[in-house]
Amino acid sequence: MKFELEPENRGMPDAALLDDLRGVACKLGKDYVTQDEYDEHGRWCAATFKKRCGSWCKAHELAGLRKIRNYDATAEDCVRDMERVAKKLGKATLTMSEYKRYGTFSDVLIQRRCGSWIAAIERAGLTASPLHHKRATDEQLFENLEHLWETLGRQPKRPDFVKPLSKHSYDVYPRRFGSFRKALEAFVASFGSHESQQSEEPTKETTVGSPPVAVSKRHRTSRAISWRVRFLVMRRDHFRCRICGTSPATKPGTVLVVDHIVPWDDGGETVMENLQTLCEPCNGGKSNLPMNAR
Repeated sequence: MKFELEPENRGMPDAALLDDLRGVACKLGKDYVTQDEYDEHGRWCAATFKKRCGSWCKAHELAGLRKIRNYDATAEDCVRDMERVAKKLGKATLTMSEYKRYGTFSDVLIQRRCGSWIAAIERAGLTASPLHHKRATDEQLFENLEHLWETLGRQPKRPDFVKPLSKHSYDVYPRRFGSFRKALEAFVASFGSHESQQSEEPTKETTVGSPPVAVSKRHRTSRAISWRVRFLVMRRDHFRCRICGTSPATKPGTVLVVDHIVPWDDGGETVMENLQTLCEPCNGGKSNLPMNAR
């Protein structure tokens, strides 16, 4: 075996480095080169350029090539990079988590340029992971937010989206709605129509896993309280018991329920004005006794 040293980088003029970068770009038929591509085809390593030039982007500028920055990337740039990652992994499928680990650009940028992750996958000639087809509906995402909000007693934050507390990851919300704030706004807006419908006579209501509840002739509304109405009442009451002030946020393990202020048996209706948030001990103590809302 013949032992040969690789070229010494130290003392190599910048002009020689930039010539090699241009040569690799010409060889690949591109106006920019990724760091992985240069490490594979170049004479030196990409780290040398960053040390000499300050950044990989600046090296491209000095070499007369296109400056490749994340926010400058086109749809074609994104698709090429996805193809590169898939080739590196030796796979015909590519998940978002795999691309995040090995890709150059952000998944958000790719979706903006290509319309969606699935569209980008198709443009790259790849096969979408079966997991991507199990797309949660907006309703399922809203139900998850509702569960988190009620359990925490406050507006959910990014660190709260962990299993088993949350069925969906935080990232799915900004991807679906544009930002997490917009997701929260859409979630709250989805309850708007329910507030105005509480004074109208509903049809028979049922709760999940329960038989239909017969509406008494004395009442205009059903005794059953829908999950959305429960959330609206708890949000109005700041997720605190209106008798003792206990909240899951201040006392973990607290379970809140929605109670009829004027008992149903005494003709109380299932409307926002006649509903209040109580903790389980206070609700059990009050039972069907009447009381005025605070």
